Amino acid sequence: MNRRALVIITVLSLISCAGASGSGESGGGESFGLKGDGGDLTEVEWANQFFLTQVHDSVWNPGGMSVDTDSNNCGPASLAMLLAARGETPPGLDPETAIDHARATMYPDYPDIDAGGLPEGAAILEEGGLVLVDDDSHPVYFDWMDVEASVPQGIANGGGEPVFGYSFGELDDLLSAHGAAIVHGHITEDWPQRFSGDYADVSAGAVPHFILLYRASVVGEYIVCDPMHLGGAERMTVSALQTFFKSPVNVYETTLRAVAWEGAVDAGPEGQHDEPHEPGLD
Repeated sequence: MNRRALVIITVLSLISCAGASGSGESGGGESFGLKGDGGDLTEVEWANQFFLTQVHDSVWNPGGMSVDTDSNNCGPASLAMLLAARGETPPGLDPETAIDHARATMYPDYPDIDAGGLPEGAAILEEGGLVLVDDDSHPVYFDWMDVEASVPQGIANGGGEPVFGYSFGELDDLLSAHGAAIVHGHITEDWPQRFSGDYADVSAGAVPHFILLYRASVVGEYIVCDPMHLGGAERMTVSALQTFFKSPVNVYETTLRAVAWEGAVDAGPEGQHDEPHEPGLD
């Protein structure tokens, strides 16, 4: 990215959040952050108003990273989509700016972030009155952290109250009450096959990953916004979504962790025109 770095500094360890080609039912999109008349949109089209990828895509992130497996922006990208859907960021932000701003909010000392506490190679930027952290390579965390970036800290610094769930029942309760949730799971060999569009290149093995979910009007279905999917938002049944939560250690166990922004999304996909689910994608 060709933006001015005010500071570049220090050190952290990393895991990857990127990773194969695959194929569900997806939607096309226009530019990120443009909120239209939701009443005329399908649920997928509504979600695609705010969809972005953590890697390069000509529609969803023209300025994104060209080496997919180097991207660790799944958490910031998922939060950036949620912030946009809630109207918490200026409309029309380019995806990379939106992602860098979301990452900045994840630091406990935002907006006065201590540059000395950033990972090596990260940069604090300021653009259009927004504080950004330009850092594509380092992980963010699901749990509250004292100094590192975390998803619940981003929700709190965005003006929300994070609430948590650890089962499908609790996830459904979060979606019913708050409209959306960021969830943590793993990209395995099976997960990209849940999608109808192309999926970005992924590292081998079980890759830790964040995605954003919206409630769907059909019970047992979800609107899935995976920032590694190059085809936009996707309708998915509960059996298909379970693939994302399979334990990388024991295939008979699921490990589901979800965090929501307390308070419903101002205008969610619920109530939009329903789309039939294509058979054979579970």
